[in-house]
Amino acid sequence: MATKKTKSPQPVVETAEKKERKVPLDNLRRSCVKLFGVSFSTFDGATVGLSGKYTVDEMRGIIDEWLRKEVK
Repeated sequence: MATKKTKSPQPVVETAEKKERKVPLDNLRRSCVKLFGVSFSTFDGATVGLSGKYTVDEMRGIIDEWLRKEVK
């Protein structure tokens, strides 16, 4: 009877440069309360004129910067 050789699982190595997934703006808006803790209107104000795809961290930075702006 033949025996099967099984490979031992390779250890998972985390890299310092973790590639994040870019998400369409519409999908980020749908989850803005959960992801960023802001209302839809705040998200809309922070993203006026933007389009395309962003990572969650990129969008958090955009929203945080917009919130720090002084009202004119």
